[in-house]
Amino acid sequence: MFTKTQQWLGVALIAGLLSACGDEITSPSVSAQTTDNKTLASVHQNRIIVSDQGVGPITGSTRFNISDITRAFPNYNVVRQLNFQEGNSYPKINVSKDTKTLLTINPTLDLTSIYSVVVEDNLITNSLHHRLGTLFSDIYTDGNFVCKPGTGEVSGKVVCRPPGAHNMLYLFTGKWSGPKGLLPPATILYSWALEAIVWKP
Repeated sequence: MFTKTQQWLGVALIAGLLSACGDEITSPSVSAQTTDNKTLASVHQNRIIVSDQGVGPITGSTRFNISDITRAFPNYNVVRQLNFQEGNSYPKINVSKDTKTLLTINPTLDLTSIYSVVVEDNLITNSLHHRLGTLFSDIYTDGNFVCKPGTGEVSGKVVCRPPGAHNMLYLFTGKWSGPKGLLPPATILYSWALEAIVWKP
């Protein structure tokens, strides 16, 4: 039943592609920039921060459990929902503030652990200081980037590794008239904007 549901994120396939994308690195090297994130994966002064270590109170040891997630976000609306794709159903947990969805939490195939967290609003602070809506050219200022064309739910978009991060992915969107499944050239990507941030333990 869950064979196809790796596509729920779109990034499930992409994460694997990025880890073995030697044939589609679009620049000669990844930036060597490093960022000290050790204390940033926490809720501080009512801010949720996404970093290499996690998203707010969520870390690699957090269970995919509505009770645990609700306790972790006491000042937010936490809802477990079922999504349907290609005849299969899969659960997800949404964390919202008022009418804004801030986070979408996706489980592993055994539904016990967290597979990924998708950051969807700028109320979540990025430890790398890149806000949603930031242009590709303002993030990869040195011209070094590793990216892959999106598949599944994120087809037509591009997923890249942020500078100095290992457990985060950036999802970019923009205009391009080229064929789906191919990576747009750098001159096109530079005008694309950051749409979402994905944290994956």
